[in-house]
Amino acid sequence: MNLGKRVIEQLEQLATKGPKQVDAVILTSAPPQGYIIGVPAGAQEPSAAITLEAYDRYSVTLRQLEVSYSNSPVDENKDEDYLRQCTERVAGRLTYLEELLALLEFNAADNWAQLRSDPPHQENETLTYWEVLLGLVPRPRARLTRYRWTPGSSEREPVTYPATFAILGRVANDLALSLAKK
Repeated sequence: MNLGKRVIEQLEQLATKGPKQVDAVILTSAPPQGYIIGVPAGAQEPSAAITLEAYDRYSVTLRQLEVSYSNSPVDENKDEDYLRQCTERVAGRLTYLEELLALLEFNAADNWAQLRSDPPHQENETLTYWEVLLGLVPRPRARLTRYRWTPGSSEREPVTYPATFAILGRVANDLALSLAKK
């Protein structure tokens, strides 16, 4: 079964049975409250962790989605090529988000890359954008987060995003396919 289907099944279980019946961590220390839903991996399969603020029967308020492979060691001789291929695949696959993604920073020495919306959504002077952070160490992983930046702010802030179970399943599966060794 692909990761997208497993994500959708896990979110449906959350919606019907509640967080105590799925692989979920209830976040109570940081307002507002939320959940981290785990989608475990089988042998040689990717896993996902979805951090969300709220949920209903068909959708969530997403904070972050992370996909990783735990059983996929990186070939030390091909880290840079593999990382470049992953960034190209992510940009090519996630074309259905509000903005297209483009490579912002590539750090071959530390095995990570950062993609962002290009161009970001702009409303007056406020910028809102997607960011995908790819890393290879200690395992291949991709983390998707939506951010907002306003002039005069010292830092950007993560923002929540309303997403259906189907979209989250699709994004998770596309991130997993982008990280897969070919």
